Amino acid sequence: MGSVLLTLNGSEMWAYVVATDEGLRLRLGIDDWQRLNLVPGSRVPMRESGKNEVWLFVTNVTEQPPVVWVTMARRVRVAG
Repeated sequence: MGSVLLTLNGSEMWAYVVATDEGLRLRLGIDDWQRLNLVPGSRVPMRESGKNEVWLFVTNVTEQPPVVWVTMARRVRVAG
């Protein structure tokens, strides 16, 4: 996918996006990520420029300043 303009939880930003089997992996600027104030387990709306909105779960966050890698999935597995 590459670098795309997207709206994540109502905030517009540029991100590097990689599609995975479960959902997406995003590379965001750490300032953008901190502004969103999200944590793993959050369910948020995301829309890539020119595409329909989808709801994804934040499943993993790895901070490597000045960027953050965020893994998002369409579904999460429930223990039990």
